[in-house]
Amino acid sequence: MTLVARTFRGSGRMVSFYTRERGLVEAAARGIGKPGSSLAAVVEPFALSKLFLAEGKGADRLTQAEPIESFYELRRDMSRYACAAVACELILRTTEPGQVVPGLFDTLVPYLRAMEATQRPQLLSWAFELAYLQMSGLAPVLDRCVICEAEIVGGTYIPAHGGLVCGDCSPDAGAGRHISPGAARTIVTMRRFQLDRLDRLGMPEDYAAQIAGLLRDHIRYHLDVSLKADRFVESLGRWRKPPDGSDSTKEP
Repeated sequence: MTLVARTFRGSGRMVSFYTRERGLVEAAARGIGKPGSSLAAVVEPFALSKLFLAEGKGADRLTQAEPIESFYELRRDMSRYACAAVACELILRTTEPGQVVPGLFDTLVPYLRAMEATQRPQLLSWAFELAYLQMSGLAPVLDRCVICEAEIVGGTYIPAHGGLVCGDCSPDAGAGRHISPGAARTIVTMRRFQLDRLDRLGMPEDYAAQIAGLLRDHIRYHLDVSLKADRFVESLGRWRKPPDGSDSTKEP
């Protein structure tokens, strides 16, 4: 899966792939910018291909590739493109070459397929971020107070503690972000990453703001990255009600 391609030595490209077998792979694709290059299609963002690589001392060299799926629709719609780019940037900036995150490749591919069809790309993007945090062992704790271990639904999210803090503990835990019971339940539902149901998930705008803020704070604190693609999504103002007129204010 192509994450990003950068100009390299004139007409060449340095391409970051995420693969099932080897995790993150950096490979040089020479002559890719020349007309008629047989490798041009496989270095497009999100392209799924079978890769043939020659190992090098630094980066590998892409010698041949067989395109499998282009995900062309993602490149035709700015909102879908931007939200899919969040997933690619998250992977690129938080994994090392050769690092395999179990289950990640087989989550990323169906995620991009669902992104081609969804009417709510940002919601799907949040679901992927939650799934990625879960696979990385860094998911926020949302079902109990991280200080006293009491079961709670909603509370104050404290980045340094990695989860919710109850009302009794929050005065001593420092400043945080309020997460309502409804928003907390929505996040739990999204964590299951049921792609075929996410478009029907009701969500008021205040839930959306809480979830977006929690994910942004959690990723910044625990992965030490601030995603450029996420800021671009925000600039597009992509949170919208479902176009079919269904009630997006109903609590899940």
